[in-house]
Amino acid sequence: MTFQKVLLTSFLILAGGESFAYAGIPLPPWSEGCLDIHAINSARGECTFFIFPDGTSMVVDAGDISALNPKYPKVPPKPDSLSSPSTVYARYIRHFLPKRAKGKLDYAMVSHYHVDHFKAIAELWKEIPFRTLVDRSWPDYTDERYVAKSNMDFYTSFVERFSSCGRKRMLRFEPGRNDQIVLRYEPRSYRNFHVLNFAAGGIVWDGEKCIDPYEGKKVKENGASCCFLLSYGDFDYYSGGDAGGNSKVALPVARAIGRPIDAMKADHHLSHHTMGQEQMDILQPSVVVTHSFFVREIQPDLPTMRRLLSAYPDMKFFFTNIVEEMQQAAQDVYSKASGMNGHIVIRILPGGAEYMVYVLDDNDYQYNIKLELGPFRSKP
Repeated sequence: MTFQKVLLTSFLILAGGESFAYAGIPLPPWSEGCLDIHAINSARGECTFFIFPDGTSMVVDAGDISALNPKYPKVPPKPDSLSSPSTVYARYIRHFLPKRAKGKLDYAMVSHYHVDHFKAIAELWKEIPFRTLVDRSWPDYTDERYVAKSNMDFYTSFVERFSSCGRKRMLRFEPGRNDQIVLRYEPRSYRNFHVLNFAAGGIVWDGEKCIDPYEGKKVKENGASCCFLLSYGDFDYYSGGDAGGNSKVALPVARAIGRPIDAMKADHHLSHHTMGQEQMDILQPSVVVTHSFFVREIQPDLPTMRRLLSAYPDMKFFFTNIVEEMQQAAQDVYSKASGMNGHIVIRILPGGAEYMVYVLDDNDYQYNIKLELGPFRSKP
């Protein structure tokens, strides 16, 4: 089958509701009008790459736990021990980045200041430049209420270099705004696309005003995560960084969203008490993507997974890394997973009415499809 036929058939699948297996061939590239959401797997940190319907691009987080000495062992690095996480992210992004981007990312966002989310951001910038850097703090990184100082020296030094390099710009993520992360190329062609900021620094947009669930008290770093809802037609995707069950943010954000969504990045790698019943009863995501990179039972947390699988049997769970040892130890959980061990891609059809989910091989740089599921209808 020629490349052109593969690409054409991919669109026919989405448009016509038929399902075909394409295991073993590379994922066709993004095309105008599609929305792509890629969970890139280096097995060393979290990184999500977006291509908006007009070709605007964004990466959220670029983590690197290589130097971390965790209590529990790490899963093997992907695709090999010689590739740094920043190289894995950069090669993946270059492979799928639209031509109109001219080799640059439009946005790079840091959800919060933990190494598994932002340690590789400076190295990524060296390999693939970005036009705008978004975080919750700019221009002041000294606020004692939020900042994890032990992680910040390298980042503030990077911000200084980035902001001094000509036509680069910094952007402070502000809850309640839908005009910060925007389409750069053809906004008038896709008026049904927007990104709404819901939380940052522990402050939550409740739909009418900003509120402080912490009532002025100190916010742990995870609870200070940038949280947003991306919408395209009927399709909704939620990203909340690590603002999970250990924060006072996740439930107020869900209440502010106030409706079922189609997909979400698992809060805090599906840790203990994450994605509680009231939150999930509101959001009811059809697809949950978990970035996981430790050989341990708390990310994802097995009791939490069992609770979710019991309460929401129709939810489809995808994991970037679940090694054989973990699968064997919890077969009742992982036998019910919809996909695991690879890059996870959600590709939304032009207009936002339908989408596909792919698991791509992460053992090389070919990005071959291991698993294809769909099409799924977006929730009206």
